[in-house]
Amino acid sequence: MSVPFDRAVEFYDQTRGFPPGEEKGAAAALARAGQFNGQERVLEIGVGTGRIALPTAPYVRAYFGVDISLPMMRRLIAKRSDERVQVAQGDATRLPYPPATFDAAVAVHVFHLIPNWQDALKELARVLRPGGVLLHCTTDHGEIININEILRSDVERAVGTRSPTFLEDSGWHMVREETHPYTVSLIPIELVNHERQRMSSRTWTLSDDELEARVQVIEQAFRERFADPTQAIAVQHVFRARVYQPADH
Repeated sequence: MSVPFDRAVEFYDQTRGFPPGEEKGAAAALARAGQFNGQERVLEIGVGTGRIALPTAPYVRAYFGVDISLPMMRRLIAKRSDERVQVAQGDATRLPYPPATFDAAVAVHVFHLIPNWQDALKELARVLRPGGVLLHCTTDHGEIININEILRSDVERAVGTRSPTFLEDSGWHMVREETHPYTVSLIPIELVNHERQRMSSRTWTLSDDELEARVQVIEQAFRERFADPTQAIAVQHVFRARVYQPADH
């Protein structure tokens, strides 16, 4: 079962969103990577609150999103104006669409939340038309404040653990990449507070003792890296949109 984000709906955009205006640059990079010409039917798995779907929809003919969380998609609908985004509740491992339906599929920060991500890849290959592509999008965070790097052992134990080359290892071929760099202003101590308040999905299955141990590791790392962790710092991020084709397309 994929990890549902119902509990994150109230703070998801605040903690996962782009700085104001940067979502347009990310959407443009995604559209360049997909070589969209305005005629495509696109599916996004784990569409959530639409932080990718809504700014990307103007580049295509029809944008579809699937998610297991109804509260997240309700937030998308509330934010939607004239964007052509249609949503459906469903699991990425059992997509509610017939074969060869879409010209492209989008997956952003989602495969680590799907324990049987191999089945999701099979489903994506099934619903893509011949010549269709998967746009796998990730974000490179500034290493100085990357909690995943601080807690590498925790990441390696996380739900859905897979190698960085899991798509290539599964037979998918990368054909191109587009990027959008941007800067985020972050206050280190606020990230610690987010962990303590269980805003990160990686904290949701931890006991209180495990959570406190995790927070202490982060706090210690921040004390070593920053003279004053209560002061904002500028951190460079890079949004990456990599285009893949399945082996049999």
